Amino acid sequence: MPLTDRKTGVPINEHPIGRKPRTEKFSLHRFMPKKPIYAELIVQTVREAILILSPDLRVMWANRSFYRTFQVGPTETEGQFIFDLGNHQWNIPRLRTLLGEILPKCRELHDFEVEHEFLSIGRRTMLFNAQRLSSDSNNPEMILLAIEDTTERNRAQAEQFKVHLELKKANAALRSLVLIDDLTGLYNRRGFLTFAEQHMKLARRIKSELLLVFLDLDGLKQINDTFGHQAGDQALIKTAEILKETFHRDLDIIARLSGDEFAVFTIDSFLESAEIISSRLEGHLRKANTQTNCSFQLSFCLGMTRFNLKSGRTINDLMAEADEALYKHKRARTSLKKMAITG
Repeated sequence: MPLTDRKTGVPINEHPIGRKPRTEKFSLHRFMPKKPIYAELIVQTVREAILILSPDLRVMWANRSFYRTFQVGPTETEGQFIFDLGNHQWNIPRLRTLLGEILPKCRELHDFEVEHEFLSIGRRTMLFNAQRLSSDSNNPEMILLAIEDTTERNRAQAEQFKVHLELKKANAALRSLVLIDDLTGLYNRRGFLTFAEQHMKLARRIKSELLLVFLDLDGLKQINDTFGHQAGDQALIKTAEILKETFHRDLDIIARLSGDEFAVFTIDSFLESAEIISSRLEGHLRKANTQTNCSFQLSFCLGMTRFNLKSGRTINDLMAEADEALYKHKRARTSLKKMAITG
């Protein structure tokens, strides 16, 4: 006996174990009015241009969006071979490929891009969606062609990308203004501290020691007072060039911290000790003084300190140690070979 609801006595439907209840397949046709005029009105409202083509590729019908987009009328469109539309303007190689080669091998195709220059509306970029429409044996199979004009959208995206690049360049320029010393082109104090922190993280990751070099240009005030500030600027620029010649690896950070103070943060190697680096600096200094035709000779004091991976020192600790080494050298007023080294 079938099961019934205790209160109402209505039989309860049973389904065998493991078998799902049968459901009807959803079909839009069930909800579409039978009169063809309603279907046509629906298609007329869409923004995409739509064509119905016969098997021999003649235009049987077009919606208002097609006429509006391509600025043509029904008289010059309906019944025409699609490639003859607009005085043969639609004789487009990629469209021929779509309709003559690709679509016959498949029932539908989506987002097939075509670019073409029209006489009346200019160059357009279009996405074609094509569908072969099934029919009964009494009617030939038609082709539905939906055309989305993406020209303005593509232009907007291109303009947005252009603006993005300009903003990126502007941000890079702004970053340079914030982090770069105008006179020498080296990093300023802010830039030095920013990238020095990154270097310390990198050194811990690759397990390499760092060497911090402090350099003080001698007699900048006397050069300014005696030969003028332009000469003082040239002394600072020449010092920067000497540092660039000495520390030329990509990972070397060179900065002008203040008026006559410079700093270099370099990933140290086993082959380049502090003595080797100071010797190379001294060589470039002698070369610069020999080649420079001016009334003064450049000289500077140095201080160095190493960053040991096992220590918990910060960049400020290292700068304080290098500064102390520099002033030891200043007080001693010895040659570069007798500079003070800590660490």
